[in-house]
Amino acid sequence: MIMEENNFEELQSENGLPKRPKTLSVLCILTFIFSALGCLSSILTPLYAETMIQFMKSGPDFDEVAMSENLKVLNAGWGYYTLTLVLTVVSLTGAILMWKLKKNGFHFYAFSNLALLFVPTLVLGMSISWVAILLTSCFIGMYAMHLKYMK
Repeated sequence: MIMEENNFEELQSENGLPKRPKTLSVLCILTFIFSALGCLSSILTPLYAETMIQFMKSGPDFDEVAMSENLKVLNAGWGYYTLTLVLTVVSLTGAILMWKLKKNGFHFYAFSNLALLFVPTLVLGMSISWVAILLTSCFIGMYAMHLKYMK
């Protein structure tokens, strides 16, 4: 208990405003990077889907059965990618709010990332990714540990 109080006191800057923990900064920066890549992917994939499909099919080891889920994602269309873009922007917004130590950013982040887990399953009928569930759960959990520093 004393250690927690000392850590909290260390997180107060000279002007009395709360200071963001370094681990929260790292989490936010990682989210900024992955959200930016997600936004870029949501915009570029439907634009170049046909080119990517042709490139995949031209490979000597192309197996349509093995690549069926990849092809399903590439053929998903603008509706699917618009939905993923909106959810990714909400995730990015949540990370920006948490960077500013706003607690509601956590809720934006958690909702959008949980929704992003299930969009491929619900929209495209794909199987759920257990790796994605684990990674998303870890990030939400690590952000949740910093809720005590947010207002």
